Amino acid sequence: MTSAREVALHAQVPTSAERLAANTVAPPPPASLFQGSDSVNGYGISTAVEGTYASHGGSSSVFYQVALDVETLYQALDISQSVSVGFGPFGSVSEKSEFVQQLSLTSYSLNIVVHARHVKGTDTATAFKLKDGITPPQDDAALRNFFRSYGDSFVSSITTGAEYYAVYTFYAQSREEQDSVSAELKANGIFDFGSVGADLQTKLNRVTEKTQVRISFNQNVAGIANPKLPTPEQLVQYALDFPSIPIDAPAILSFGLTGYEHVPDVGNFEPIAGNRAFLIGNQSDGGLAQDLVKETQLINQIDWLKSIYAFYQGFNDSKLNEVDSQAQTDQQALNEQFTRYVNDPTAKLSRPATPSLQQGSPKLQYQIAQSPAQGGDGGGPFDDVDINTFIQRQDYVSSIQLRSGGYVDAISVTYRSNSTGDSWNDYHGGGGGGQSQTLTLQPGQFITKVNGRSGKYVDQLNITISDGRHVGGGGSGGGAFDWNVPSGSVVLGFYGRSGKYLDQIGVTYATLKPAQWVK
Repeated sequence: MTSAREVALHAQVPTSAERLAANTVAPPPPASLFQGSDSVNGYGISTAVEGTYASHGGSSSVFYQVALDVETLYQALDISQSVSVGFGPFGSVSEKSEFVQQLSLTSYSLNIVVHARHVKGTDTATAFKLKDGITPPQDDAALRNFFRSYGDSFVSSITTGAEYYAVYTFYAQSREEQDSVSAELKANGIFDFGSVGADLQTKLNRVTEKTQVRISFNQNVAGIANPKLPTPEQLVQYALDFPSIPIDAPAILSFGLTGYEHVPDVGNFEPIAGNRAFLIGNQSDGGLAQDLVKETQLINQIDWLKSIYAFYQGFNDSKLNEVDSQAQTDQQALNEQFTRYVNDPTAKLSRPATPSLQQGSPKLQYQIAQSPAQGGDGGGPFDDVDINTFIQRQDYVSSIQLRSGGYVDAISVTYRSNSTGDSWNDYHGGGGGGQSQTLTLQPGQFITKVNGRSGKYVDQLNITISDGRHVGGGGSGGGAFDWNVPSGSVVLGFYGRSGKYLDQIGVTYATLKPAQWVK
């Protein structure tokens, strides 16, 4: 989607904190071999080293990978930058790091990545040294100046070409839910890692249709001008065909960084190298960035719950609010260590306490109930509400229309998802009678009252919503009924029976409960 960007090189750059204070845009990621980089924050800076390099030809690959954590997701997408770049207080985020940010991952998210790569070539440094005229830093003051101009590392390899990646994210809310999704994947022949065959599409379709967990689908293309992205049902064939598509706008697919401590005669670079490892980790430790990821995932889960609470009439969860406040404080404490590093990369850093992470992750809790059914036992049953996904998707009744004469012949209900924008219609009953006006509900408006008359059928039906508007129809037979939504509850939809007429009608409603905290 984007090609490599040109980077303006400067003898000195302001610190990240200064850039934020000035409200300026951070420099882009590094884009050329030997270019300097602040690997903690992802900036491309001036070039301090030079050397020789070897070029390798292209290759193609198409694979899938299941990622249970952010680090594995970064590997599956071949993201060169540290997770601190995508989750830290500031930094120059690459297209792929930004893609991960937009997934709004939570503590127990599970991702299926389908990744097709068509590599044009890779340049790898074979020898390197400081450029003529650049003095090796001899003390902390010189290290700080060196860092501001050239960062803590340089680009030692760079790969260009084109790639397509698609990610299904399953937002499990507990370890048990995550394990359940993993088991479902394996039962359908989707394991931790594998090559992509045409049958993968069928497997993905089965899993996404069957799972009860909230799902998102996201995809992107780089290296191809004006690409036409596939539908989720076409993604596997698109991925298999991708390596044959001409690369007409080559992009940087990945790059490797080498710390300046590995450059001959650079002097004592350990103060910066040690702080870098403390923040972004090494092979045995994920560093402070791991805590930052966990804090962000916790906040994402809290934000999601709060969006549900706000949509369904403003439910208040006091503990959720308390942990949210603590998580924001903890995140700020972590960010301060990254800010301290960019202002003084030789400073002594420390791991702050993060009490919010000891609470676990909040899981949505609610109670489902149904109003008494009104009418007879004829016709076939219907139930519009999937109680496992309705609230998670913020589904709601968006319009109601009746057909009626002496009886209520039919009810037509349109539902909409506030989170995805999807809508669908459920029609129950026959085609007789006259059509009522359509009662349209806006997001945040809900049914408050259902009353009418019933006997063998639903003789009369009146539905009132929160702003007082209503729709109704039918005759005067049967006995009267009158139902009001209980305080603190919200109507989700309808259930009942129908055939030639609307034989029976009832309401499914939910009462939100404080979140369950799981570890």
